[in-house]
Amino acid sequence: MKFINLKIAFGSLILVLFVASCGKDSLEISPSTNNTSNDFYKDENQLNQGVIAAYNSLLTMPTNNWLMSDVRSDNMLEAFGGAQRDALDFGNFVNTSQTGAMQTTWSNLYNLVYRTNIVLEKIEAFSFTRVPQFKGELRFLRAMAYFDLVRYFGDVPLATKVLTFEESKKIQREPAVNVYNQIIEDLKFAIANLPETYAAADKGRVTKWAAKALLGRVYLTMYGYPLKQADKLALAKAEFADVIAKDASFPLATVYGDMFKAANDNKFYVFEIQYVAGGLGLGNPMANNQAFQYPSQWSAYQPGIGFDAQISPALLKGWINLDKRKFATLDTGYTDTKTGAKSARVQLTKFLEKGSTVPTAIGDQPNNFPLIRYEDVLLMQAEVLNEEAATPPAQALTYLNRTRKRAGLADTTIATKEGFRLALEQERQWEFVGEGLRWHDLVRTGRAIEVMNKHFKDNAVPLGRLIDEHDLLYPIPQKELLINPGFWKQNPGYN
Repeated sequence: MKFINLKIAFGSLILVLFVASCGKDSLEISPSTNNTSNDFYKDENQLNQGVIAAYNSLLTMPTNNWLMSDVRSDNMLEAFGGAQRDALDFGNFVNTSQTGAMQTTWSNLYNLVYRTNIVLEKIEAFSFTRVPQFKGELRFLRAMAYFDLVRYFGDVPLATKVLTFEESKKIQREPAVNVYNQIIEDLKFAIANLPETYAAADKGRVTKWAAKALLGRVYLTMYGYPLKQADKLALAKAEFADVIAKDASFPLATVYGDMFKAANDNKFYVFEIQYVAGGLGLGNPMANNQAFQYPSQWSAYQPGIGFDAQISPALLKGWINLDKRKFATLDTGYTDTKTGAKSARVQLTKFLEKGSTVPTAIGDQPNNFPLIRYEDVLLMQAEVLNEEAATPPAQALTYLNRTRKRAGLADTTIATKEGFRLALEQERQWEFVGEGLRWHDLVRTGRAIEVMNKHFKDNAVPLGRLIDEHDLLYPIPQKELLINPGFWKQNPGYN
């Protein structure tokens, strides 16, 4: 059952809670003179609406991560001169501090931080039963926002309270390790205070297991580049093990493509963004973002945002047709049943509800979007087990082969540690194409520079360039630097 209340309530709250948009030049923080939320949070129901409004800030996250992680990676090839400029810049590493979509990602994530902080402050005056749960949900969402911010930008401003306009102008960029420590603190609180499951009416809210899975992902990231903290590997293992111990709670879809259909929302994922179609402005936008053109039997609407990203030739060629995930993720052409028009263009169709009459636009799909999948937990634990051993242990192979079996592939019996690393990297690419994980995987494993430079050389991308270590972070958006000129230093290699 979709968490409809989470989606619909946003409309009634937008005037009260979107005051953050008034402060886009100051970390999305509203000036105190315009803080109408002071008059709103009077009871449990209103606080619940505030929590729901924080969840709704997740609606933009798939688009952010599509551009800044998938398009940034070797999943996609941005080689079309007419493509939407920001996507072209991200995909070819020619983005600057003034690239608009990067500023949008920064603003969207700090809007989520703002929404969580304001409700966390307002809730302190209350003692109803759900106070710990609400706090846990908010701190999970804040941790998720900061996790993206620190991975994309490195040192970032760290606000755990609502700041005044003047305070926001003087807040320093916090060292990345301190941001990670706050993320860990928030997630530990969430784990201690969130329920394991919810009644049907509240399906879609974050659970204890989602917080554990995210904390494990955070620890695994800290084990890798750039922090390289060896002690975090055992901590990641413990969190993943707790989630895997609840295996029966997270069934894998028998057919890979079924999990991306609206009929199966809130069945297979550990945590997912709740979308609903029908002209409410709350539909899944990814069918619009990831594709080129649809025949009439798939959709009454055409993609129009102009990202125009092409599937990487190496990904397409190396992905064997026997893998059932391949054609549940992409299509290699079509014939329109009404017009007879044909296309041989390869495009991602993972999140298109083909033939659905519910959407009112192509970016209005009804299906949810996964932020944490159980398959991700299994594969991350396989990575942990391989990292702590001299050769791939049996359990690591078991977790890897579980995903391969559903894909229709034979078990792998790789015997070397490095061979397993590369096999896992490949498996994760095929499993999670279009879900915003690829760039982060390449960076934390130290493979981004090698993989991307090979990608550019192999494809002779005319607009691309060979990358170096400075490209592993994005620049701080220019508009943020201009809030208090000279106060923040730009990331190395950018101006």
